Amino acid sequence: MSWKRGAYPEFTLEDAIATLFLLTTPKGRKQISEELDLGEGSVRTLLKKLSNLNLLESKQRGHYLNEKGMEVYKAISKLFSEPVEVKSIDNLPTYATVVKNPPNFKSIELRDEAIRFFAKGAMILVCKNNDVIFPEDGRLLSETLPELSEDLRKLSPREGDLIVVTWAEKRANAIKSAIHVALTLKKKELPMEIINLTR
Repeated sequence: MSWKRGAYPEFTLEDAIATLFLLTTPKGRKQISEELDLGEGSVRTLLKKLSNLNLLESKQRGHYLNEKGMEVYKAISKLFSEPVEVKSIDNLPTYATVVKNPPNFKSIELRDEAIRFFAKGAMILVCKNNDVIFPEDGRLLSETLPELSEDLRKLSPREGDLIVVTWAEKRANAIKSAIHVALTLKKKELPMEIINLTR
C-alpha cells in the first residue's frame, strides 16, 4: 500500500526524520525519493524546508546536513536511533530502532501504531539485564529468534531502552513505521523546528 497524499502535507514527520537520517552522507533528490518511496515533488518541498531552516548544504554530489543539521540529527539520536536493517521476518524488509529512556507504554498500542503506518507486523521489546525481552511476560527474544536477538545487540541498547522492530512489504514502510512508533513516544521532545516542518 502506498501513502496517498493530498496537497497538504506533502510529506509526514516520519519522512522528514528519515530524510535527516539519510543526509548524514550526500544524497541526490532521486535517491531520497527512491529510498523513502516519496514523490520527487514532495522530496523537493521537504529539502526546501530543511534548507530554509539552514540545516542543509547542497553541492553537485547531492544534499547533506551542515553543522546545524548535524546538531539536530544528534538531538534526535539522543531520543531514538536511526532504523537499521536486521534479520528479516517473514522474508520481508525488517528494521529496528532503539528508543532511549521510553515513557510508560503499552506494547499492543505501539504495535497497532506501526501497523497503522503500513507495517505488516511489529515487535516491541525491552533491554533488561543485558538481554532483549518481551516486556509483557519477560520472555527472552533469544529463545524464539536467536539470530534477530544477536542482530539487535549490535544496536547497543542500554538497560530499560525500548527496541522497536517493524517489517513491511516495502523497505521504506518498514523504516518509517519504526520511526512512527518512536515518534509516538518521543515527538514532544524533538527540536521544535522539526516538529513544525509538517505544519
